[in-house]
Amino acid sequence: MGPGDADRCRETISWGRPGVPGRAGLWPPPPPPARSFPGDAKSTDVPEKAPAAGPRLGDIGRRPARAFQRAVRHWGSRRARAAAAAAAAREEQSRARVEGALARLRAELLEMHFQNHQLARNLLDLHMKVQQLKREYELEIASESQSPKD
Repeated sequence: MGPGDADRCRETISWGRPGVPGRAGLWPPPPPPARSFPGDAKSTDVPEKAPAAGPRLGDIGRRPARAFQRAVRHWGSRRARAAAAAAAAREEQSRARVEGALARLRAELLEMHFQNHQLARNLLDLHMKVQQLKREYELEIASESQSPKD
């Protein structure tokens, strides 16, 4: 037995289905797809159900399916309610942020309005003082112009 014999020995060992790497014979092959005859109106996706032995047995067979359908509907409606509640919570948070921003803007506008009134009062006071100084200056000039003539 030479070095080439070991390679041939490995080639003859079957580790799984030929042509399917990595399966190593761990799982049985998948069942073949259901086939229908030409002209047959049955679907090939749904296997045929065996006729029920009686109404009681048929009901027992349908009970798990009904329970599963109810659970799926209940879970789906619970999930929808949870999604709706999450959306409502996000909307409420968004609304709260907008209302907070509006409150801050209102406060800033009120502060600006107050400052505007203060500036207007200061401007009016300055205008009145300028007018008063003008009158005093005019009176002073008038009095100076009258005194040298005397």
